Amino acid sequence: MTAKSCPVCGTVLPENAKFCFNCGANLLNMEQPSGEQKQIIICDVCGFENEPGSKFCVSCGSVLTGTFTSAEKVTPPEVEFKPLELESIKPKQPEVKVKSRKKRKSIKLSFYQLFYLGLAIAFVGLIAYGVIRREKSKPDVPQHPETNSEIMAEIERLRQRVNANPDDMASTLRLANLLHDVHIFDLAVEYYRRYLEKNESDPDARVDMGICLFEIGRVEEAIAEMEKALTYAPKH
Repeated sequence: MTAKSCPVCGTVLPENAKFCFNCGANLLNMEQPSGEQKQIIICDVCGFENEPGSKFCVSCGSVLTGTFTSAEKVTPPEVEFKPLELESIKPKQPEVKVKSRKKRKSIKLSFYQLFYLGLAIAFVGLIAYGVIRREKSKPDVPQHPETNSEIMAEIERLRQRVNANPDDMASTLRLANLLHDVHIFDLAVEYYRRYLEKNESDPDARVDMGICLFEIGRVEEAIAEMEKALTYAPKH
């Protein structure tokens, strides 16, 4: 009598055995694995696939009935590994658009435009030259008592004479006029005022004093003196 072994637990069984007397495996539904298949025992409780020879489910602990099935071996697909090229992982730099510079338009002048432009420049130059020459040709006005020693000496003589004789109105007016000429306006106003205290109706002296007041910034007083002079000489 020939014998066979249980594919689940390996127990030696008679050739015509349909169930394993050791583990209870159903030998009728068991097929020998072929090249690309493997044997598994499926748990009736949780459905977990257990390895052949298992008596208890490794997932839930239930007793396995010995039902044997076969499943094709899952052969993982071959994946060709290609190393990443460095250029493919480089961050893309944002494109910077450079604005092209606009070409400056050149101004082209005709012959007549250039001619008239030259005449205008020459005319302006002549005017400027004439103004400069006119300013240089003006006589220098003495701005300080030391500019004319003779006049200053005369002023000093008249001042001593007036101080010695305050009633000498002729010398007082002469002193005021000389101080006016050398632009010592504030002192000239003092002597004009002395003179006008005794010669109130002299429009010339009053006008000259008004000019001196205007030059030193006392504009309102200057206007008053001019108006007063017109009361004595309306056609001055």
